[in-house]
Amino acid sequence: MAIAAVLDPRLKKWYIEFCYPKIYPKIEAEKNIEDVLNALTKMYEEYVEMHDESIKDATNKNGSSGGSTTSRPDEKTSSSGWDAFGEFLRDVAVERPSKCEPIMYLEEGVIKGHEKVNLNVLEWWNTHKLKYPVLSKMASDILEVPISTVASESTFSAGGRVIDPYRSTLAPSTVEMLICGGDWIRQMYGVKKKLKENGNRAYRAELLRA
Repeated sequence: MAIAAVLDPRLKKWYIEFCYPKIYPKIEAEKNIEDVLNALTKMYEEYVEMHDESIKDATNKNGSSGGSTTSRPDEKTSSSGWDAFGEFLRDVAVERPSKCEPIMYLEEGVIKGHEKVNLNVLEWWNTHKLKYPVLSKMASDILEVPISTVASESTFSAGGRVIDPYRSTLAPSTVEMLICGGDWIRQMYGVKKKLKENGNRAYRAELLRA
């Protein structure tokens, strides 16, 4: 989530530098901020390797397909210069900028007046993908992941009450019937779920009666 915040052009690293000191002690906050930026750089380097490989594969494919075509000597295949220019682009496509893209991105500053800007961050990265070809791909992969505000434990709490050490060999279909049946009974009779620490036995008994 911290890296996703950094990849928001309205926030960048300034947001974690603003929030972390409010959450952690000073020394721990500084270390966590450094860890986030290091993780960002390491992830970017992995994407650079994938990007370079894709460029090389495309170059080899274009080169092999181009070498298979034959033309007559009197045929003006490169009269406009586009073929020569295409070969030049293939040669320089794998060259990297003097500064890595995360440094360039962070040095630009944030978009001002972010509280008034209804910005589509994915669209912003798509617009700037020519300037940040690798970082934009990484940002789209990270920002497209949906984030849930529900604790993951709550998703499996019902299963934990059904599958215990004494009933660990239940078939998946049986577990599904027990959980669904319990939900239907509570909905039908207006029974509220009890707290897990106080209602485990009653809940299991209710499911067994179902």
